Amino acid sequence: MFPSDPLQAPLWTVLASLTHARRILEVGCGHGYTAAVMASAGKPNCRVDTIEGDPHHADLAEQSFLQRGLSRRIRVLRGRGQNLLPKLKSHYDIVFLDGDWREYPRYLPHLRRLTRPGSVIVTANLNPLLGGWGGRLPGKRAIQSYLTRLIRDPHFHTYVIPGDWHSISMRV
Repeated sequence: MFPSDPLQAPLWTVLASLTHARRILEVGCGHGYTAAVMASAGKPNCRVDTIEGDPHHADLAEQSFLQRGLSRRIRVLRGRGQNLLPKLKSHYDIVFLDGDWREYPRYLPHLRRLTRPGSVIVTANLNPLLGGWGGRLPGKRAIQSYLTRLIRDPHFHTYVIPGDWHSISMRV
């Protein structure tokens, strides 16, 4: 678990403004840094659902949200993304994938269902495909499959950020 880069924090303010975000979904909460940044980037009526599979990380995140006064705006959903995404019903304005990239291909049908035109998906952890961390990470085929399907999906326009390990997709 590696926390998000603080230099990326302004991205969430820009995306929240562009989408008029009221609901944000994060898959892969870690200690909760990015969920807190996303909740703070949105207006006071913006809510964040964050999925975390590690119970210890989920506990730490909930404590952090409580300390920051954000616990009413952020809900931690405990479990793996592949198990919880099928159960979600609401539409989200922003979705941030920052979890186990080997699960990403299984997320695609849910990303279509959980977003609407104008929603934005930010996908992190593309490093197994793009050679990050020495290229020693597993999951290159899963990332290739996910990105290929996402780029070819007529419901999304996708841009892979060169030199970063992210993509940004707009639901059309």
